[in-house]
Amino acid sequence: MIPLATSLLRPFCALLLLALPALAAPVNATVFSVSGSVEGAGPGSASFHPLHKGDHLPIGSAVRTGDDGVAVLVTTPGSAIQVGNDSEIRLSDLAFAKAGGDVTQREAHVQLTSGVVSALIDPHTPKVTDFQIQTPEGVAAARGTFYAVLVYKGKTYVGVKEGKVAASSNK
Repeated sequence: MIPLATSLLRPFCALLLLALPALAAPVNATVFSVSGSVEGAGPGSASFHPLHKGDHLPIGSAVRTGDDGVAVLVTTPGSAIQVGNDSEIRLSDLAFAKAGGDVTQREAHVQLTSGVVSALIDPHTPKVTDFQIQTPEGVAAARGTFYAVLVYKGKTYVGVKEGKVAASSNK
């Protein structure tokens, strides 16, 4: 026999769980396009190999381009980056969640070691989007915009085409 308190508690807990937003799950980035020399290395690996359209890149993967290389990566549904020539990045964090057809969380953190990255983020969900490009000098973060970050000779440059970007220094 189930005690009365336990029998009343089960439906309440079930309702509570349904009311919670979906927790973000880690996602892989997907190579949308490549041109020229574009290579990737898995998490924790220093062994690079050519990347091709459709390849999946888990969190921790690195991408580098040659002087003729450009890659477009879909980092999460609703966000993408273009890695310019002579660039090197690492995918630090990628997560995405949806509940009832609504995006509840979009997270992408990209470490830019050198070169340039342009980002395009869905402007319809700025309050649930955490998109950051981290450089040796600081972080450029956006919620729904189009912007680019360049690391050149140890200096970081941020350009905004549309929307707003917050930049902060590591110093």
